[in-house]
Amino acid sequence: MNCLKLRLLCPLGAALLICGCVNTRNDVGQVSLELTRRSGYSVTNVRPGEVVWPAAVSPDDGLSEDEAVTLALWNNAAFQETLVDLGLSRADLLQAGMLPNPTLSMLIPVGTKPLEMTAKYPFEILWLRPKRIAAAKLDYERTAQRLVQGGLDLIRDVRLAFAEVTLADERLKLVSETLSLNSRIAELAQARLRAGDASELEAGQAKIDTLQTREQVTRARQDAGLARERLRHLVGLSLGQWTGTTTPSSPPPRLERPAELLLTNALTARPDLRAVEIGLEAAGKRIGLAHAEAFTLAAGINGKDVGSGASKEFLVGPTLDFAVPILNQNQGGVAQARAKFEKAARQYNTVRDRIALEVRESHARMAQAQESLDQWQQRILPPLEDAARQAEKAFSAGNVTYLFVLDNNRKLFDARAKAASAVADLRRARAELERSVGQRLDIEFSPSTLLRHETN
Repeated sequence: MNCLKLRLLCPLGAALLICGCVNTRNDVGQVSLELTRRSGYSVTNVRPGEVVWPAAVSPDDGLSEDEAVTLALWNNAAFQETLVDLGLSRADLLQAGMLPNPTLSMLIPVGTKPLEMTAKYPFEILWLRPKRIAAAKLDYERTAQRLVQGGLDLIRDVRLAFAEVTLADERLKLVSETLSLNSRIAELAQARLRAGDASELEAGQAKIDTLQTREQVTRARQDAGLARERLRHLVGLSLGQWTGTTTPSSPPPRLERPAELLLTNALTARPDLRAVEIGLEAAGKRIGLAHAEAFTLAAGINGKDVGSGASKEFLVGPTLDFAVPILNQNQGGVAQARAKFEKAARQYNTVRDRIALEVRESHARMAQAQESLDQWQQRILPPLEDAARQAEKAFSAGNVTYLFVLDNNRKLFDARAKAASAVADLRRARAELERSVGQRLDIEFSPSTLLRHETN
Protein backbone atom coordinates (compact mmCIF):
# COMPACT_ATOMS: atom_id res chain seq x y z
CA MET A 1 0.00 0.00 0.00
CA ASN A 2 2.79 2.38 0.95
CA CYS A 3 4.67 1.58 -2.25
CA LEU A 4 1.51 2.27 -4.23
CA LYS A 5 1.19 5.73 -2.63
CA LEU A 6 4.79 6.52 -3.40
CA ARG A 7 4.32 5.49 -7.03
CA LEU A 8 1.34 7.83 -7.23
CA LEU A 9 3.24 10.74 -5.66
CA CYS A 10 6.32 10.41 -7.87
CA PRO A 11 4.59 11.53 -11.11
CA LEU A 12 3.05 14.48 -9.25
CA GLY A 13 6.44 15.56 -7.95
CA ALA A 14 7.99 15.18 -11.38
CA ALA A 15 5.23 17.32 -12.90
CA LEU A 16 5.84 20.03 -10.31
CA LEU A 17 9.55 20.03 -11.05
CA ILE A 18 8.95 20.26 -14.78
CA CYS A 19 6.51 23.16 -14.48
CA GLY A 20 8.94 24.84 -12.13
CA CYS A 21 11.41 25.36 -14.97
CA VAL A 22 10.99 28.84 -16.44
CA ASN A 23 12.67 29.80 -19.67
CA THR A 24 14.84 32.81 -18.92
CA ARG A 25 16.96 32.65 -22.05
CA ASN A 26 17.03 36.27 -23.06
CA ASP A 27 19.48 39.14 -23.31
CA VAL A 28 19.60 42.58 -24.84
CA GLY A 29 19.11 41.01 -28.27
CA GLN A 30 15.38 41.62 -28.15
CA VAL A 31 15.90 45.20 -27.01
CA SER A 32 18.42 45.63 -29.83
CA LEU A 33 15.97 44.20 -32.35
CA GLU A 34 13.20 46.53 -31.23
CA LEU A 35 15.50 49.55 -31.25
CA THR A 36 16.78 48.62 -34.71
CA ARG A 37 13.24 48.49 -36.06
CA ARG A 38 12.62 51.97 -34.71
CA SER A 39 15.90 53.75 -35.38
CA GLY A 40 18.19 51.54 -37.46
CA TYR A 41 20.74 51.22 -34.63
CA SER A 42 21.63 48.17 -32.57
CA VAL A 43 22.61 47.61 -28.93
CA THR A 44 25.12 45.23 -27.42
CA ASN A 45 26.50 44.38 -24.01
CA VAL A 46 30.08 45.31 -23.17
CA ARG A 47 32.15 44.50 -20.13
CA PRO A 48 32.52 47.24 -17.51
CA GLY A 49 35.25 49.66 -18.48
CA GLU A 50 35.60 48.17 -21.98
CA VAL A 51 35.35 50.30 -25.13
CA VAL A 52 34.15 48.46 -28.23
CA TRP A 53 34.42 49.93 -31.72
CA PRO A 54 31.84 48.50 -34.13
CA ALA A 55 33.22 47.20 -37.39
CA ALA A 56 31.43 49.91 -39.37
CA VAL A 57 32.93 52.73 -37.28
CA SER A 58 36.44 53.97 -37.99
CA PRO A 59 38.14 56.73 -35.96
CA ASP A 60 40.52 57.59 -38.80
CA ASP A 61 38.19 59.30 -41.29
CA GLY A 62 36.23 61.46 -38.86
CA LEU A 63 33.18 60.60 -36.83
CA SER A 64 29.82 60.96 -38.56
CA GLU A 65 26.53 61.42 -36.76
CA ASP A 66 25.44 57.83 -37.38
CA GLU A 67 28.79 56.53 -36.16
CA ALA A 68 28.52 58.64 -33.01
CA VAL A 69 25.07 57.21 -32.26
CA THR A 70 26.32 53.65 -32.81
CA LEU A 71 29.28 54.22 -30.51
CA ALA A 72 27.04 55.67 -27.81
CA LEU A 73 24.63 52.73 -27.84
CA TRP A 74 27.57 50.35 -27.49
CA ASN A 75 29.72 52.24 -25.00
CA ASN A 76 27.74 54.85 -23.06
CA ALA A 77 28.30 53.90 -19.43
CA ALA A 78 24.95 55.17 -18.13
CA PHE A 79 23.00 53.31 -20.81
CA GLN A 80 24.99 50.13 -20.27
CA GLU A 81 24.14 50.43 -16.58
CA THR A 82 20.42 50.57 -17.31
CA LEU A 83 20.70 47.43 -19.46
CA VAL A 84 21.47 45.52 -16.26
CA ASP A 85 17.85 46.13 -15.24
CA LEU A 86 16.89 43.51 -17.81
CA GLY A 87 18.92 40.93 -15.88
CA LEU A 88 17.26 41.98 -12.64
CA SER A 89 13.81 41.55 -14.18
CA ARG A 90 14.88 38.19 -15.57
CA ALA A 91 15.97 37.15 -12.07
CA ASP A 92 12.59 38.24 -10.69
CA LEU A 93 10.90 36.11 -13.33
CA LEU A 94 13.05 33.15 -12.37
CA GLN A 95 12.21 33.69 -8.71
CA ALA A 96 8.49 33.86 -9.49
CA GLY A 97 8.66 30.44 -11.12
CA MET A 98 10.58 28.74 -8.33
CA LEU A 99 8.75 26.05 -6.36
CA PRO A 100 8.98 26.04 -2.55
CA ASN A 101 10.76 23.22 -0.80
CA PRO A 102 8.72 20.56 1.01
CA THR A 103 8.74 20.51 4.79
CA LEU A 104 9.87 17.33 6.56
CA SER A 105 9.30 16.95 10.29
CA MET A 106 10.14 13.94 12.47
CA LEU A 107 9.21 13.06 16.05
CA ILE A 108 12.13 11.14 17.51
CA PRO A 109 11.00 8.13 19.56
CA VAL A 110 12.03 8.67 23.17
CA GLY A 111 10.55 6.53 25.91
CA THR A 112 6.96 5.75 25.11
CA LYS A 113 6.78 8.24 22.22
CA PRO A 114 6.44 6.48 18.85
CA LEU A 115 8.35 7.40 15.73
CA GLU A 116 6.36 9.84 13.64
CA MET A 117 7.29 11.49 10.35
CA THR A 118 5.39 14.10 8.34
CA ALA A 119 6.17 15.51 4.88
CA LYS A 120 4.19 18.59 3.82
CA TYR A 121 4.10 20.66 0.69
CA PRO A 122 2.33 24.04 0.21
CA PHE A 123 -0.07 23.20 -2.57
CA GLU A 124 -1.32 26.79 -2.89
CA ILE A 125 1.63 27.15 -5.25
CA LEU A 126 -0.55 25.39 -7.85
CA TRP A 127 -2.78 28.46 -8.21
CA LEU A 128 -0.33 31.16 -7.04
CA ARG A 129 2.63 30.30 -9.25
CA PRO A 130 0.93 30.92 -12.65
CA LYS A 131 -0.28 34.31 -11.44
CA ARG A 132 3.16 35.26 -10.15
CA ILE A 133 4.84 34.19 -13.37
CA ALA A 134 2.33 36.14 -15.45
CA ALA A 135 2.96 39.30 -13.44
CA ALA A 136 6.73 38.80 -13.59
CA LYS A 137 6.59 38.34 -17.37
CA LEU A 138 4.80 41.65 -17.70
CA ASP A 139 7.39 43.32 -15.49
CA TYR A 140 10.12 41.91 -17.71
CA GLU A 141 8.46 43.21 -20.86
CA ARG A 142 7.89 46.59 -19.21
CA THR A 143 11.59 46.78 -18.37
CA ALA A 144 12.49 45.93 -21.96
CA GLN A 145 10.23 48.67 -23.30
CA ARG A 146 11.72 51.13 -20.82
CA LEU A 147 15.21 50.24 -22.08
CA VAL A 148 14.11 50.81 -25.67
CA GLN A 149 12.91 54.25 -24.64
CA GLY A 150 16.23 54.83 -22.93
CA GLY A 151 17.98 53.98 -26.19
CA LEU A 152 15.82 56.49 -28.08
CA ASP A 153 16.63 59.14 -25.48
CA LEU A 154 20.34 58.45 -25.88
CA ILE A 155 20.06 58.71 -29.66
CA ARG A 156 18.37 62.09 -29.25
CA ASP A 157 21.07 63.29 -26.84
CA VAL A 158 23.89 62.26 -29.19
CA ARG A 159 22.27 63.98 -32.13
CA LEU A 160 21.81 67.15 -30.13
CA ALA A 161 25.46 67.02 -29.03
CA PHE A 162 26.60 66.37 -32.60
CA ALA A 163 24.55 69.36 -33.80
CA GLU A 164 26.29 71.50 -31.18
CA VAL A 165 29.71 70.32 -32.39
CA THR A 166 28.82 71.08 -36.00
CA LEU A 167 27.50 74.51 -35.10
CA ALA A 168 30.54 75.30 -32.96
CA ASP A 169 32.88 74.35 -35.83
CA GLU A 170 30.93 76.48 -38.29
CA ARG A 171 30.93 79.44 -35.91
CA LEU A 172 34.67 79.10 -35.37
CA LYS A 173 35.24 79.03 -39.12
CA LEU A 174 33.09 82.08 -39.77
CA VAL A 175 34.38 84.13 -36.87
CA SER A 176 37.95 83.36 -37.98
CA GLU A 177 37.11 84.69 -41.43
CA THR A 178 35.50 87.72 -39.79
CA LEU A 179 38.69 88.30 -37.79
CA SER A 180 40.71 88.24 -40.99
CA LEU A 181 38.35 90.79 -42.51
CA ASN A 182 38.37 93.04 -39.47
CA SER A 183 42.15 92.90 -39.35
CA ARG A 184 42.33 94.07 -42.95
CA ILE A 185 39.76 96.78 -42.24
CA ALA A 186 41.82 97.96 -39.27
CA GLU A 187 44.97 98.02 -41.40
CA LEU A 188 43.17 99.94 -44.13
CA ALA A 189 41.79 102.39 -41.57
CA GLN A 190 45.29 103.01 -40.22
CA ALA A 191 46.57 103.60 -43.74
CA ARG A 192 43.76 106.06 -44.45
CA LEU A 193 44.48 107.76 -41.13
CA ARG A 194 48.10 108.25 -42.10
CA ALA A 195 47.00 109.56 -45.46
CA GLY A 196 44.55 111.96 -43.84
CA ASP A 197 41.47 110.28 -45.35
CA ALA A 198 40.07 108.93 -42.04
CA SER A 199 39.70 110.22 -38.51
CA GLU A 200 41.25 108.73 -35.39
CA LEU A 201 37.74 107.76 -34.26
CA GLU A 202 37.24 105.58 -37.35
CA ALA A 203 40.65 103.96 -36.96
CA GLY A 204 40.08 103.34 -33.27
CA GLN A 205 36.69 101.78 -33.90
CA ALA A 206 38.19 99.43 -36.49
CA LYS A 207 40.86 98.39 -34.02
CA ILE A 208 38.24 97.76 -31.30
CA ASP A 209 36.23 95.62 -33.73
CA THR A 210 39.32 93.54 -34.41
CA LEU A 211 40.01 93.04 -30.71
CA GLN A 212 36.41 92.01 -30.07
CA THR A 213 36.47 89.55 -32.95
CA ARG A 214 39.73 88.07 -31.67
CA GLU A 215 38.01 87.45 -28.30
CA GLN A 216 35.11 85.84 -30.15
CA VAL A 217 37.54 83.50 -31.91
CA THR A 218 39.00 82.42 -28.57
CA ARG A 219 35.55 81.83 -27.12
CA ALA A 220 34.37 79.97 -30.24
CA ARG A 221 37.42 77.71 -30.04
CA GLN A 222 36.65 76.96 -26.38
CA ASP A 223 32.98 76.33 -27.19
CA ALA A 224 34.01 73.86 -29.88
CA GLY A 225 36.23 72.05 -27.39
CA LEU A 226 33.47 71.88 -24.79
CA ALA A 227 30.98 70.60 -27.36
CA ARG A 228 33.40 67.85 -28.34
CA GLU A 229 33.94 66.86 -24.73
CA ARG A 230 30.20 66.45 -24.24
CA LEU A 231 29.95 64.36 -27.39
CA ARG A 232 32.94 62.33 -26.27
CA HIS A 233 31.24 61.62 -22.94
CA LEU A 234 27.99 60.55 -24.60
CA VAL A 235 29.67 58.12 -27.00
CA GLY A 236 31.52 56.52 -24.08
CA LEU A 237 35.06 57.57 -24.99
CA SER A 238 35.87 59.73 -21.98
CA LEU A 239 38.97 57.63 -21.28
CA GLY A 240 39.30 55.96 -24.68
CA GLN A 241 40.68 56.80 -28.09
CA TRP A 242 39.33 60.12 -29.34
CA THR A 243 40.48 62.05 -32.37
CA GLY A 244 37.91 64.82 -32.02
CA THR A 245 37.40 64.95 -35.79
CA THR A 246 33.78 64.93 -36.93
CA THR A 247 32.13 64.79 -40.33
CA PRO A 248 29.16 67.18 -40.61
CA SER A 249 25.93 65.66 -41.83
CA SER A 250 23.60 67.25 -44.34
CA PRO A 251 20.61 69.24 -43.05
CA PRO A 252 17.51 67.16 -42.27
CA PRO A 253 14.96 66.75 -45.06
CA ARG A 254 11.80 68.79 -45.09
CA LEU A 255 8.98 67.50 -42.89
CA GLU A 256 5.74 66.84 -44.73
CA ARG A 257 3.67 65.01 -42.13
CA PRO A 258 1.12 66.91 -40.03
CA ALA A 259 1.38 67.00 -36.26
CA GLU A 260 -1.81 65.02 -35.62
CA LEU A 261 -0.64 62.12 -37.79
CA LEU A 262 2.66 62.05 -35.94
CA LEU A 263 0.79 62.13 -32.64
CA THR A 264 -1.29 59.13 -33.69
CA ASN A 265 1.90 57.27 -34.57
CA ALA A 266 3.50 58.29 -31.28
CA LEU A 267 0.59 56.99 -29.22
CA THR A 268 1.07 53.67 -31.01
CA ALA A 269 4.86 53.51 -31.14
CA ARG A 270 6.22 55.17 -28.02
CA PRO A 271 7.83 52.44 -25.86
CA ASP A 272 7.42 54.38 -22.61
CA LEU A 273 3.65 54.51 -23.16
CA ARG A 274 3.69 50.80 -23.98
CA ALA A 275 5.62 50.22 -20.75
CA VAL A 276 2.90 52.02 -18.78
CA GLU A 277 0.23 49.92 -20.50
CA ILE A 278 2.09 46.76 -19.53
CA GLY A 279 2.46 48.06 -15.98
CA LEU A 280 -1.30 48.65 -15.85
CA GLU A 281 -1.92 45.08 -16.99
CA ALA A 282 0.53 43.75 -14.42
CA ALA A 283 -1.15 45.78 -11.68
CA GLY A 284 -4.50 44.23 -12.61
CA LYS A 285 -3.05 40.74 -12.38
CA ARG A 286 -1.61 41.51 -8.96
CA ILE A 287 -5.09 42.32 -7.67
CA GLY A 288 -6.14 38.76 -8.48
CA LEU A 289 -2.89 37.47 -6.98
CA ALA A 290 -3.57 39.36 -3.75
CA HIS A 291 -7.02 37.74 -3.50
CA ALA A 292 -5.56 34.30 -4.16
CA GLU A 293 -2.86 34.70 -1.51
CA ALA A 294 -5.55 34.62 1.18
CA PHE A 295 -5.96 30.86 0.62
CA THR A 296 -3.24 28.44 1.72
CA LEU A 297 -3.28 24.67 1.52
CA ALA A 298 -0.57 22.34 2.76
CA ALA A 299 -0.95 18.65 1.87
CA GLY A 300 1.38 15.91 2.95
CA ILE A 301 1.97 12.38 4.17
CA ASN A 302 2.19 11.34 7.80
CA GLY A 303 3.74 8.11 9.00
CA LYS A 304 3.59 6.78 12.56
CA ASP A 305 4.56 3.66 14.48
CA VAL A 306 1.53 1.98 16.04
CA GLY A 307 1.18 -1.13 18.13
CA SER A 308 3.94 -2.96 19.92
CA GLY A 309 5.85 -6.17 19.74
CA ALA A 310 4.98 -8.47 16.90
CA SER A 311 1.91 -6.36 16.02
CA LYS A 312 3.93 -3.17 15.60
CA GLU A 313 3.59 -1.53 12.17
CA PHE A 314 4.26 1.82 10.43
CA LEU A 315 1.08 3.40 9.11
CA VAL A 316 1.11 6.07 6.41
CA GLY A 317 -1.76 8.44 5.69
CA PRO A 318 -2.43 11.81 4.05
CA THR A 319 -2.58 15.13 5.93
CA LEU A 320 -4.24 18.43 5.00
CA ASP A 321 -3.77 21.90 6.48
CA PHE A 322 -6.13 24.56 5.18
CA ALA A 323 -6.12 28.15 6.42
CA VAL A 324 -9.72 29.35 6.69
CA PRO A 325 -9.73 33.01 5.55
CA ILE A 326 -12.23 34.31 8.07
CA LEU A 327 -10.29 36.97 9.95
CA ASN A 328 -7.46 37.65 7.52
CA GLN A 329 -8.44 37.77 3.86
CA ASN A 330 -5.30 39.72 2.86
CA GLN A 331 -7.29 42.94 2.87
CA GLY A 332 -4.11 45.00 3.11
CA GLY A 333 -2.49 43.30 0.14
CA VAL A 334 -5.66 43.69 -1.94
CA ALA A 335 -5.99 47.36 -1.05
CA GLN A 336 -2.35 47.98 -1.92
CA ALA A 337 -2.73 46.18 -5.27
CA ARG A 338 -5.83 48.23 -6.11
CA ALA A 339 -4.06 51.47 -5.20
CA LYS A 340 -1.14 50.54 -7.47
CA PHE A 341 -3.61 49.76 -10.24
CA GLU A 342 -5.21 53.18 -9.87
CA LYS A 343 -1.80 54.86 -9.87
CA ALA A 344 -0.83 52.96 -13.02
CA ALA A 345 -4.05 54.09 -14.70
CA ARG A 346 -3.37 57.71 -13.80
CA GLN A 347 0.25 57.36 -14.90
CA TYR A 348 -0.99 56.24 -18.31
CA ASN A 349 -2.95 59.47 -18.68
CA THR A 350 0.06 61.48 -17.53
CA VAL A 351 2.42 59.88 -20.05
CA ARG A 352 -0.14 60.12 -22.85
CA ASP A 353 -0.66 63.84 -22.25
CA ARG A 354 3.09 64.43 -22.06
CA ILE A 355 3.57 62.65 -25.39
CA ALA A 356 0.94 64.87 -26.98
CA LEU A 357 2.74 67.97 -25.72
CA GLU A 358 6.16 66.74 -26.84
CA VAL A 359 5.00 65.82 -30.35
CA ARG A 360 3.11 69.05 -30.98
CA GLU A 361 5.84 71.19 -29.45
CA SER A 362 8.71 69.54 -31.34
CA HIS A 363 6.67 69.60 -34.57
CA ALA A 364 6.07 73.34 -34.17
CA ARG A 365 9.74 73.95 -33.43
CA MET A 366 10.81 72.02 -36.50
CA ALA A 367 8.36 73.93 -38.68
CA GLN A 368 9.66 77.18 -37.22
CA ALA A 369 13.29 76.15 -37.75
CA GLN A 370 12.55 75.11 -41.32
CA GLU A 371 10.85 78.42 -42.07
CA SER A 372 13.74 80.36 -40.53
CA LEU A 373 16.29 78.40 -42.55
CA ASP A 374 14.30 79.00 -45.72
CA GLN A 375 14.31 82.72 -45.01
CA TRP A 376 18.08 82.81 -44.58
CA GLN A 377 18.88 80.58 -47.55
CA GLN A 378 16.32 81.95 -50.01
CA ARG A 379 15.73 85.59 -49.11
CA ILE A 380 18.58 86.92 -46.98
CA LEU A 381 21.78 85.19 -48.06
CA PRO A 382 21.34 85.53 -51.87
CA PRO A 383 21.08 89.38 -51.82
CA LEU A 384 24.05 89.61 -49.46
CA GLU A 385 26.12 87.28 -51.65
CA ASP A 386 25.15 89.33 -54.69
CA ALA A 387 26.05 92.56 -52.90
CA ALA A 388 29.47 91.15 -51.98
CA ARG A 389 30.11 90.16 -55.60
CA GLN A 390 28.97 93.56 -56.89
CA ALA A 391 31.19 95.31 -54.36
CA GLU A 392 34.22 93.34 -55.57
CA LYS A 393 33.40 94.21 -59.18
CA ALA A 394 32.98 97.87 -58.30
CA PHE A 395 36.28 97.84 -56.44
CA SER A 396 37.97 96.26 -59.46
CA ALA A 397 36.56 99.09 -61.59
CA GLY A 398 37.83 101.66 -59.09
CA ASN A 399 34.34 102.90 -58.17
CA VAL A 400 34.39 102.02 -54.42
CA THR A 401 36.96 101.70 -51.70
CA TYR A 402 38.27 98.39 -50.42
CA LEU A 403 36.71 99.23 -47.05
CA PHE A 404 33.30 99.04 -48.71
CA VAL A 405 34.14 95.56 -50.03
CA LEU A 406 35.26 94.33 -46.63
CA ASP A 407 32.16 95.70 -44.93
CA ASN A 408 29.88 93.84 -47.35
CA ASN A 409 31.82 90.63 -46.81
CA ARG A 410 31.55 91.02 -43.04
CA LYS A 411 27.77 91.37 -43.30
CA LEU A 412 27.72 88.20 -45.41
CA PHE A 413 29.73 86.26 -42.82
CA ASP A 414 27.41 87.40 -40.03
CA ALA A 415 24.40 86.22 -42.04
CA ARG A 416 26.06 82.87 -42.72
CA ALA A 417 26.64 82.43 -38.99
CA LYS A 418 22.95 83.01 -38.31
CA ALA A 419 22.03 80.60 -41.11
CA ALA A 420 24.30 77.98 -39.51
CA SER A 421 22.39 78.50 -36.25
CA ALA A 422 19.15 77.94 -38.15
CA VAL A 423 20.51 74.63 -39.52
CA ALA A 424 21.49 73.58 -36.00
CA ASP A 425 18.00 74.48 -34.75
CA LEU A 426 16.54 72.30 -37.48
CA ARG A 427 18.80 69.38 -36.51
CA ARG A 428 17.81 69.76 -32.85
CA ALA A 429 14.11 69.93 -33.70
CA ARG A 430 14.37 66.84 -35.91
CA ALA A 431 16.11 64.87 -33.15
CA GLU A 432 13.49 65.92 -30.61
CA LEU A 433 10.62 65.11 -32.96
CA GLU A 434 11.89 61.62 -33.76
CA ARG A 435 12.35 60.92 -30.06
CA SER A 436 8.83 62.27 -29.38
CA VAL A 437 7.31 60.01 -32.05
CA GLY A 438 9.33 57.01 -30.89
CA GLN A 439 10.94 56.20 -34.23
CA ARG A 440 12.84 57.70 -37.13
CA LEU A 441 10.57 59.57 -39.48
CA ASP A 442 12.09 57.93 -42.57
CA ILE A 443 11.47 54.37 -41.34
CA GLU A 444 8.20 52.55 -41.87
CA PHE A 445 7.39 51.10 -38.49
CA SER A 446 4.62 48.71 -37.50
CA PRO A 447 4.57 48.54 -33.69
CA SER A 448 4.75 45.20 -31.97
CA THR A 449 5.46 44.09 -28.46
CA LEU A 450 8.67 42.42 -27.42
CA LEU A 451 8.64 38.64 -27.19
CA ARG A 452 7.64 37.34 -23.81
CA HIS A 453 9.11 34.46 -21.90
CA GLU A 454 7.52 31.07 -22.21
CA THR A 455 7.53 28.25 -19.68
CA ASN A 456 9.08 24.98 -20.66
